[in-house]
Amino acid sequence: MKKILSICWLLLLQQILLAQARVTRFYSDFNGYYTSASNQLNSILPDNSHNLLGFVYNGVTYSTGVDDAKLTANGVSFLPQTFRAIPLNNVPTSGGDYFVGLGQLYDGINAGVNNSSAAPFQGSPISGAVLSSFLTDGINGLDMGTGLANIPAGSVLQFNLGASGISAAAIGDGVPDILFVQIADPSNNGDRMKFINSSGGTVGTEFTFNLNSLVNFPRLANWRADFYNPNSTQTLNSYINTIRPIRMLALDLSQLGITSSNYTEVVQLVYTTSGQADPAFVAFNEPSVSLPSRLGVHSQPTIYQTNVAMNPEFQVRLLNSFNQPVFQANVAITASLETGNGVLAGTFTRYTDANGIAYFNDLSSSGNNTHTLRFNSTSLTPAVSGPITWSTLLPVRWAGFSGSLKGKEVHLTWTTTMEQQTLDFLVERSNNGHDWKAIGNLPAAGTSSLPRKYGFTDMQPVPGNNFYRITQRDTDGRQSRTDVIKIQNSQNTSGFKILSNPVISKQLLLETSHPTTIQLYSGLGMLLLTRDLPAGRNALPVDRLASGFYYLKTPEKTYPVVIQ
Repeated sequence: MKKILSICWLLLLQQILLAQARVTRFYSDFNGYYTSASNQLNSILPDNSHNLLGFVYNGVTYSTGVDDAKLTANGVSFLPQTFRAIPLNNVPTSGGDYFVGLGQLYDGINAGVNNSSAAPFQGSPISGAVLSSFLTDGINGLDMGTGLANIPAGSVLQFNLGASGISAAAIGDGVPDILFVQIADPSNNGDRMKFINSSGGTVGTEFTFNLNSLVNFPRLANWRADFYNPNSTQTLNSYINTIRPIRMLALDLSQLGITSSNYTEVVQLVYTTSGQADPAFVAFNEPSVSLPSRLGVHSQPTIYQTNVAMNPEFQVRLLNSFNQPVFQANVAITASLETGNGVLAGTFTRYTDANGIAYFNDLSSSGNNTHTLRFNSTSLTPAVSGPITWSTLLPVRWAGFSGSLKGKEVHLTWTTTMEQQTLDFLVERSNNGHDWKAIGNLPAAGTSSLPRKYGFTDMQPVPGNNFYRITQRDTDGRQSRTDVIKIQNSQNTSGFKILSNPVISKQLLLETSHPTTIQLYSGLGMLLLTRDLPAGRNALPVDRLASGFYYLKTPEKTYPVVIQ
C-alpha cells in the first residue's frame, strides 16, 4: 500500500510541477517571423515548414539558437540556449494510424496532395530513414512544419551519451533540457523517455509525454497540415488541409528524476513510442545532455586524381557539443561535394561503427581543381573537409603490400612502381583495425620511376590480431596509404590478467605482459570505453559505472567482469 501511495504522490507531484511550468508562447521563422501564444492565438495558420526560434517557459523566454538575431530584431528579450532535435536515423515503416504530417503547402499544392510514390517524399519503397527525417529536418532539426503522427507503439530508440554525460549544473536550474513539440491531437497514452545506466537500469524515472491536459499544455497555435500515409499517398479529404493544434512540453532534468547523486550513472537515453503521440521533434539542450550534436572529419586525403578513389579514406565521427566522440553505431552519414568543379562518385552514405566513425573508402571526383566535401547526418551540424588538391601524379603508386608471421615476428613488404617527391613511410599497427600507432619509419626514394621494394620487421607483435598499413608522406605534406592487412599472432596469450573481479573500490585492476588495447562493454553489449594499456599493472577507474555485469574484451579474449 505504501508503494502504491508513493507512486500516486509522485504522479501528482509531477502534474503540479507541469502545471506550474508551462510553455505559453513560441516564436518561429514562418513567413520571416511569427509568434503565437495560448492567450493570444495568431489568426494566421502556418502551412509550410518553419523553424522554432524560441519559446516562453514558466514565464521566461528562451531562444533555441536557430536565429537569435531575428528575435532581437523583433524586440524579443531572451536567455540564449542551443536546442537540437534528438538525432533519429530510423523509425518503423508501418503500423496503426501512422501518418507523415506536412504543412499543407509543403507539397506545393493548395488544398490537395501529390499521390506520387516519389513525391513529396520517397514512399516506395517505404524507408524508415526517410520517415525519421521529418523529425530531424530544419535548422538544428527544429522544423515545426513537419512531423510524424502515431509512430507505431513499442519502438525503442536508444542514444548513447558522450563522455560528458549529464551536466550537473543543468539539474534543477529551471532552464528546460528537453523540449517536445506536438503537432496533432494529443492522447493520454504518450511516448516515454528515460535515462539508463550501463546495466540497462533506469536512472531516475521514466517520463510519459501526455499532453492531453489543456491546463498543463495549452494550445499555442493552429496550423494547416496534410497527413500523408507513409507510402506518400492520401485519398481521404479528412486528412487533407486539416487544422490541428500545436502544443509544447519543456522539462528540466530533475523532472526525469535526475539528481546530483545519480547523474554520473547515465550513459544512454531511451525513447519508447506509444502509437499515439504526434511529434514534430523531440529536442535536447546541448550543454545539458551530451548526445551527438555535430560531425567531425577525423581523417582525410589531401590530394586526388581525376576519377581515382581518394586515398587515404575519409573518416567522419560523431561528436557532442564539447567535441568529444560519441560511440553510437548505425548512424547514417552522407557525403556530397561542397566546393570544386568535379562530380563526386562512390558510396555516398556510410554508417558509423561502434566507435561512432563512418569510413568512406571509395569516393572519387572528376574535375581538376581544389575540392572540399560536406558530410551530413539528420539534425547534426555538418562537417566540411579540408581542401583536397587535384594532381596529375600521386606521390606514390603502390604495387603491393603483404606480411607474414615468422616465429614471433611479423615481416612486412611493400612495393612501389613510381614515387614523386616522397619523404618517408610510416609503418602503423592496430589491434582493432581503427586505432593506429606508428611502430616504424623508413626513408623513401624521393623521386623514382623504377620499382622499389621495402621491408620492415615487427619484433613485438601483440598476441591475437595485428592490423598493418603503410602511410607514405611526401615533401609537400601529401599522403597516401596502402590497404590494411591482418596478421594473426598465435603466440601464448596468457599474459593478461584481471586482478580484481568482482571489482571493488571502483578500481578495475589489470595486468598485461605486453601493450594491448581493452574495450569495456555493458551487459547489453554497448561499448562504454576503449583504453590503450602499457605492459605491467594498470588501474582503470570505473566509479561512473553502476553495479552490474560487464564484458572486458582484449584482442584475444573476452572476460566477464562484475562491478560491485
